[in-house]
Amino acid sequence: MTSKKQQRLHEKIRDAIERQFADLAYFSPIPGERELCQQLGVSRPTVRKALELLEAENKIVRMQGRGSFYTGEKIPVDYSEVETRGFGLAQMFSAEGRVTRSTVLQQVVEPARGNLAAMLGVAAETLVFHLKRLRYVDEHIYAVTDDYIPLALCPELMHVDFTSSGLLRTLEAHGIRPYAEDKTIEVIHAAPEIALYLKVEEQAPIFVTRILTTDRTGRVIQYATAKADAFRSRFRVRSTAKE
Repeated sequence: MTSKKQQRLHEKIRDAIERQFADLAYFSPIPGERELCQQLGVSRPTVRKALELLEAENKIVRMQGRGSFYTGEKIPVDYSEVETRGFGLAQMFSAEGRVTRSTVLQQVVEPARGNLAAMLGVAAETLVFHLKRLRYVDEHIYAVTDDYIPLALCPELMHVDFTSSGLLRTLEAHGIRPYAEDKTIEVIHAAPEIALYLKVEEQAPIFVTRILTTDRTGRVIQYATAKADAFRSRFRVRSTAKE
């Protein structure tokens, strides 16, 4: 049985790890257990239990064979119930009787470089499908979105007209079913390109939502970002008590 003193140490190390990586970008890789032991001056079992605490709190994601990644605060959305699957932008607003549409800005195949490859769990230079869209709600510009999907999962994506088709629904039609997603939301200043798209002033505050979508096995099937005017944005979070 774990003693109270040992448990307090695990929690202290958990807090130390969280402080150490609090400023990292979403889904940045963190050092392995051995390196953390050396940095923090504690045993490997202590570090392992601290990481287990962080994982239980949804602060890190551990992927077998690839290591651990820092995710920080996340908003979980569960797709396991068929009737609520797909709480995307279109589903959220159409449920309120509002009209959504998209303009495709870019639809290309490109190599995964930098942090994108780690986010998707693929090797660097692996080909990914990149869909960039301007999203409208009731004919008002709402967000600029970028979606990235490993091309090998669904090569047919390049031939779909996404002005009239939903991305996740298209994946489902090809047997790739989203099960859960993790979201992070932060406020940044609008870069010139995004300011033009959103019709806001440069450096105006915008919300950036980063979304990692997985299937039932935990395989990453999509990484997406959405940038929206902070003064027009809204978010919906649904929680369900588990028995």
